[in-house]
Amino acid sequence: MTEGHDHALETTDKAHERAAAVLTELVSVASADRVYSEPVVAGDRTIITAAEIQTGMGFGYGLAAGRSAWWGRGRRDLGDGGPRGGGGGGGQAAGRPVAVVTIETDGVHVQPVLDRTKIVLTALTAFGAIGLTLIRLRRAGRRYVVGGAE
Repeated sequence: MTEGHDHALETTDKAHERAAAVLTELVSVASADRVYSEPVVAGDRTIITAAEIQTGMGFGYGLAAGRSAWWGRGRRDLGDGGPRGGGGGGGQAAGRPVAVVTIETDGVHVQPVLDRTKIVLTALTAFGAIGLTLIRLRRAGRRYVVGGAE
């Protein structure tokens, strides 16, 4: 194998190792000890909070071999003809409280945590989609008359 090809394979292996490390970190965020808090005891009452955890990740890597890039004319010469590559990626983890669990002598009570902002944004999005659909249906009704004649 050529020296350039070996370097490209080594770079690809390093990129995969980094991606695996980042993925491991993101998955560790969603463990049970992150979802449920440590119990807080106050007298006869124990309180535990529960959270929703979301993680996401994406990455990519590409390789090009040869003297010039294959994707178009006018690109500059890559020089020694060795393989070239590039990549990128990113990830995100987010959490929000969803419930408070209270354990008392008379039983266990679960109190949901309502996110009013999320509810309002969801309602606005739904009403907006319904409004746009009605407008499109009204415009389509003007163009087409039942029976196919205009």
